[in-house]
Amino acid sequence: MELEQKKTHTIDTVFVICLMLLFVLSALSVIAIGASVYQRNVGKMADNSSRRIACAYITEKVRQADQNGQVFVQEVFGSNALVLSEEVNGAVYNTYIYGYDGYLMELFARADLGSFYPQSGQKIMQIGSFDIEKVTEDLFKAVVVFDNGYNDYIYIARRSNKGN
Repeated sequence: MELEQKKTHTIDTVFVICLMLLFVLSALSVIAIGASVYQRNVGKMADNSSRRIACAYITEKVRQADQNGQVFVQEVFGSNALVLSEEVNGAVYNTYIYGYDGYLMELFARADLGSFYPQSGQKIMQIGSFDIEKVTEDLFKAVVVFDNGYNDYIYIARRSNKGN
């Protein structure tokens, strides 16, 4: 009885190696495509989130200060700013929300303060520009322009009037 010897061919080995290489390349390409899709989605979500945050911040600030007509628009630093007035221990203070040097800024200062510097405010978030105008007696239009060129317009209604 003769023992059968197994003959291995080099083509068998090369075929297995090529098949394994094809599997590895396929797995890497699927991972790369998935990472690209994930990165694109995260970028879009971040842009959407910053747009919503800016508008929600401005709207919420107006709603918090909306008492007896204490919300108004005033020109500060050469552009319009949203001013929220309040009385603290007998003294009147203003909160100014304005755009400066690529940021949405907030500054809390006494109303009788003659002048102050725009960089004195607290940076809220990075934007391109901010403008607000009074449309009617009880309606404001805020325009926030973001770094990517996207413009967001919000209309904010003041619910209270002076003397109410």
